[in-house]
Amino acid sequence: MHSSGPPIWIFFLPLVLVLVGYLIAAARTGKVATARLGGRVLRVTTAADPKTAFDRISTIGGKFKVDDRDGQMHTLVLSSSITFGTWGFLYPVFIRAEQGGGSTIEIGISSKFIQVGPLVTKWHKQCAQAIEELLAPPTARVA
Repeated sequence: MHSSGPPIWIFFLPLVLVLVGYLIAAARTGKVATARLGGRVLRVTTAADPKTAFDRISTIGGKFKVDDRDGQMHTLVLSSSITFGTWGFLYPVFIRAEQGGGSTIEIGISSKFIQVGPLVTKWHKQCAQAIEELLAPPTARVA
C-alpha cells in the first residue's frame, strides 16, 4: 500500500532544528575580542568613571552573567541563558569616558542562535535596566 500523506521525517524536522539550535546556543559564549555593537544599541550614562562603571557591571547577576571582560579596554560581554522563548543573547558592553567626567555605556545585543522580534527588544531593555540599577547611586534607608 502506498500512503498519500507526508513522509514521516517531515514531523521530526522541526524537532531536529530545535535540538541543533539548542546545542549551538548552549555552546556559544561571548568574547571581548570579537565583540561588536551591531545594529541595536542602547546607551546608559553615569556619573561614574569608566573603571568604576566597569567594576560595578562586572558584578552583574540575576538573569545576566559576564562571559568575558577586558579591564584595560573597559569592555565586557554579558550573556543571558536559553529560556522557553529565546535562545539566549550576548550583550557586548563598551564603556567610554565623557568629557567633563562620567561615562557612556553602549550595550549591543545578538542572539546565540536565531532570534528576531519583540523578545530581542525586551531582553535588550532588561539588560540596560540591570546595568542602570548597578550604576545608580545608593539610596538612603530611613529607619
